[in-house]
Amino acid sequence: MTHEFNYRVIYMDTDAEGVVYYANYLGFFERGRIELLEKMGVDLGAIKDKDNIIFAISKIDCNYKAPAKLYETIRVTTEITEITAARIVFKQEVFREKQLLVSASVTACAIDMKNFRLARLPKSLLP
Repeated sequence: MTHEFNYRVIYMDTDAEGVVYYANYLGFFERGRIELLEKMGVDLGAIKDKDNIIFAISKIDCNYKAPAKLYETIRVTTEITEITAARIVFKQEVFREKQLLVSASVTACAIDMKNFRLARLPKSLLP
């Protein structure tokens, strides 16, 4: 399953040169992952309450190719590329029209809130 959303770059997203500050792409990616999971019917709040599991990002590999600029509309795409017993790997990309600006591989791990150690994914997330 994939998800995408369009976003208009605003002043808050940019640095003094009017280009998106590199760390702000991580926020765009966060929104994409959350919206994809919601589209799949995953309720992270319910998982936290019922299974005592939260998710933490353990690895991000970003490749910045070109900058997005103030007032441009960008498209953020998200898809799951791998699910293991305790991890979900996402492929995420940012485009200006058809031009790829940033690509990333993001790994999220299930964490047991009692001991903050790696936990198995809830059954609702397993294929």
